[in-house]
Amino acid sequence: MQEERKDKKGRLVINILYTLVLLLVVVYACFYSDKATGHSDGSLIEWSDGFVLDGAGSMVIDKVGAEVGETLTFVKKLPNGIDHNSEFCFISHNAEVAVYIDDTWVYGFDAVENITGFGYGDHKNEFILTPQDSGRELRIEVSSVFKRRGEGYIEKVYIGSADEYERMLLKGTVLPTVVSLLIIFFGIFMMGVFCFIPQKHALPYDLMALGLSAVLMGIWCLTGTGLLQLVTDRIIGLRILNYLVILLAQYPVVCFTTSFLVRGKKIYYSIGFLFWAFISALLFILRFIFGIDMHNLIPLLYTSYITTFAFMIYIFLEDRKYCRDNGIEREIKYFAIGSICVITGAVIDMTLYFTGLFFIKTFGTFLRIGLCCFIFSMMMQFLYWWSNEHELMARNSFINSILQYSVASEDPEENIRGMLEFLGRELNVDRVYLFEEIPGGKYANTYEWCADGVASQMNKLKSVPLKGFIGKVFEDADIYGHAIIKKVDDLKNSGDLDLYDALSSRGIHNCIAGPFEEGGKRVGVCGVENIHSDMSFEEIAEIIRLLAYFFGQLIVQRNNNRELLGFSYNDMMTGVGNRRAFEKFENEQLDKAGTFGYVMCDINGLKTVNDTLGHEAGDEMIRAVVDSLTEVFGGENVYRMGGDEFVAMSFVKSEDALTAQVDNAKRLITGKGKSASIGAVFVENGNIPYEVVKVQADKRMYYEKGLFYSGKNERRRRS
Repeated sequence: MQEERKDKKGRLVINILYTLVLLLVVVYACFYSDKATGHSDGSLIEWSDGFVLDGAGSMVIDKVGAEVGETLTFVKKLPNGIDHNSEFCFISHNAEVAVYIDDTWVYGFDAVENITGFGYGDHKNEFILTPQDSGRELRIEVSSVFKRRGEGYIEKVYIGSADEYERMLLKGTVLPTVVSLLIIFFGIFMMGVFCFIPQKHALPYDLMALGLSAVLMGIWCLTGTGLLQLVTDRIIGLRILNYLVILLAQYPVVCFTTSFLVRGKKIYYSIGFLFWAFISALLFILRFIFGIDMHNLIPLLYTSYITTFAFMIYIFLEDRKYCRDNGIEREIKYFAIGSICVITGAVIDMTLYFTGLFFIKTFGTFLRIGLCCFIFSMMMQFLYWWSNEHELMARNSFINSILQYSVASEDPEENIRGMLEFLGRELNVDRVYLFEEIPGGKYANTYEWCADGVASQMNKLKSVPLKGFIGKVFEDADIYGHAIIKKVDDLKNSGDLDLYDALSSRGIHNCIAGPFEEGGKRVGVCGVENIHSDMSFEEIAEIIRLLAYFFGQLIVQRNNNRELLGFSYNDMMTGVGNRRAFEKFENEQLDKAGTFGYVMCDINGLKTVNDTLGHEAGDEMIRAVVDSLTEVFGGENVYRMGGDEFVAMSFVKSEDALTAQVDNAKRLITGKGKSASIGAVFVENGNIPYEVVKVQADKRMYYEKGLFYSGKNERRRRS
């Protein structure tokens, strides 16, 4: 069972990995042009070094920051041989820039205040050079855009084609951009799935909250790559997203974490929302009332991120403690793997940042990969849940269909047969059966359904000992809840030769069985043989385990019905059938055109015994006569029609044989000191009409009774 589940999970993992690779290829193909993937033509010249700052020595201009109120002036002569296709390109970061050639202003960029303040992040700057600019002096003035605290700088200074410059910038964003887009895609996918799932309360966690968190964090990651700024040049709007989207993600992240817990308290949602609302309000007040630039509020934003993260760790650990204390198991493998990936990615990025080992150009790449892995792992958990839930729903639907047969009629036996037939046809098996315990500790095959061409086994399995197959079912049920034999030949290899011989001799290749109970005691087994279904053995075993309860209830109902029928059709004192039972036999079972003997019997002297010795003596007299009749004709063929009158049916093949039976009954009755008058009629192939048979038997019985009462006044009149 475990191996089959592992195989199923392994196939699912492979399919998911294949899908992920396919997505990577599609994203790469859709979002990247030759600018990002092509080769440089060599026309781009790096021009960041050799600048003179305020008359000092030569230096590299990259990221030399100008503080608030400070203007840095960088000077350098342009190279000779500038052609008409050359452009001066650089990135400015939160800086106001003015560019002069020989004291002539040629380019400038001034920041405009926006929702987040004056900061704008990175901006690509380009202006055209002409051949007349060759060898002339270039002066760049850089000042910070901030009014309180924060520096501005320029970097990545190049001369050459603007297209080549953009190609170079885009190449550094390929990996983090693809990962960011995957995060967004996974988020949208999860939100879409959430909208189409009917039973949202049954989800393993809040899929909408996780999807929304993924979309928001993916947008944050994407704006952090700089790709959108380069492609759209909408640096202010994207700057706003970069600051605010991750703040908006905090509350849905708390909602997702809370929904993942076994005991997700409602107060967690309230705390998460109130904390988010407090931070948002505080940022609004500091930004718009006190005029503090959002760039200067980054420590507050980081504090809110860390606080939210710490809160999630706390409620997660509290929930784990609750689960351990109460013996509750919760699947956290995928959550733990994803969390480890996020933490590992963040640690790697921070290590690279503080050590300066930037072998990947975009900061936060490993955090993005960690987030992608986390969301991917949670998607895997959802897919596992979905797969199991789909199997459960299919199984429940299957069981519900079978259970319709359990109430299809008022006859529990008919319902049992209907359930067995439906089970056999739907599961595509050779035989479905029920064994019930019988006196002596053995088991009898009481019900079965066989596929077309499969021989019945009921007559061969009327007395099966507990030791053997039934015993194995009970033993395996104690461990697994059911018994599964996938290959009967495996029993031979395992040394269980007796069971192997018993099953293989009946042509059984595989089987599944489980016990059913009555009043808390195991009283039988239900199972299937030679399974050809596409369902797994475990699914079928689970179906049988669930149906076993209903089979047990139907057996109880059947036994109760039989007991009630016994009261209705049996004579309470003698145990033989009563007048109602005989009428049912006449109308439904007796072949009146066949060969049979009709015997009427009336006890002689019963009234005298009752009057002189009491009714107890009379009852004993009745039982003595009945015992004699049942010994000769069989208990199932004797019926009490009234106080002292009985009918017995015989199915011998000749009149002589019937006469011998009647004589034997008389001897037995006389031997017990009792007396009875008997009249019998033999019918061969319906040669006498049934109503005539009854009249003749009655007359013969009365003839004998007349002889018994000859000369006495006790002869009774019959109506």
